[in-house]
Amino acid sequence: MTHVQNVDGQGQLLIGELLSPITYHVAVERLGPHYRATVEMQAPRDWLIRQGFKSRATLVLSSGDRIELEHDGPVDVSDSLRVVLQGKAVDYGDREALVTAFPEADDSLS
Repeated sequence: MTHVQNVDGQGQLLIGELLSPITYHVAVERLGPHYRATVEMQAPRDWLIRQGFKSRATLVLSSGDRIELEHDGPVDVSDSLRVVLQGKAVDYGDREALVTAFPEADDSLS
């Protein structure tokens, strides 16, 4: 694997029935002709609790794709003030498929 780039994107976090704008971070790796993207984001603990977050939420990308984000267990007041949510790595067959899902990565792959 070759690390290619880290980029930030704008999407919406779906918790239950509530959509909220959010910034996320994408780490892109190249696997020969293929690419792998891993998404993570940080959110304020108290905000997540107010939104009804337990341990999973859905990130809706600007492309419309959805990625499940998880925290290792339920979030409560004993957690850090900023909570990290992570998605599983997603593989893309080529650069075009990656950029379709993450348009923000386009310039960094040139």
